[in-house]
Amino acid sequence: MGIYDGLNQAGLWKLLVLVQIIVIFIFIVIIKHLYKQAYTDPLTGLYSRRYFYKKMSELKPNTQVSLILLDIDCFKDINDTYGHLVGDKVLNQFADILTNNTRANDIICRWGGEEFAIILFRTNAMEVMDITKRIKSAIENYDFSCGNINCRITASIGIVSAKIEKGLEVEQLIKAADKALYKAKEKKNCIIMGMEYM
Repeated sequence: MGIYDGLNQAGLWKLLVLVQIIVIFIFIVIIKHLYKQAYTDPLTGLYSRRYFYKKMSELKPNTQVSLILLDIDCFKDINDTYGHLVGDKVLNQFADILTNNTRANDIICRWGGEEFAIILFRTNAMEVMDITKRIKSAIENYDFSCGNINCRITASIGIVSAKIEKGLEVEQLIKAADKALYKAKEKKNCIIMGMEYM
């Protein structure tokens, strides 16, 4: 075997290694894209309900966690009066308010339609109430706009705070927050604290 054959084999190996690196990189990009599609709401860019359940299922015993469920009051009226494009813009701006008034490690999800959920780790009832009041105030004082259309909205909010223990199922926590939200929606523009498991 001549010197040129050795150089060609070395070049071929380098090319094969380079091709493998490129293929691995492409797979990583595709997997990240699929992960994002599976766990992200396409309209708001927030996490999806699927991601919410994934994170809730990962909670370990003795973890202090709080949930906030929010529902935009009379959202159907916005769609009926101004159209769905304006409704979509309101949902996007609402998502921005939630993002700007929570902490970096809080998980904000679009629960469905005009409902949103926030998971707050290591947050007790008093802390979650303070955060929720800040969010409520930011919503009430925000001028939602799309082109030349401006509107004000409010939200009904249910919250619950608990320490995850063996006897406490995640579903119980969600049910308690959902019941609190349902009571808040009866009154509109208010915060209702659900059952506390301590």
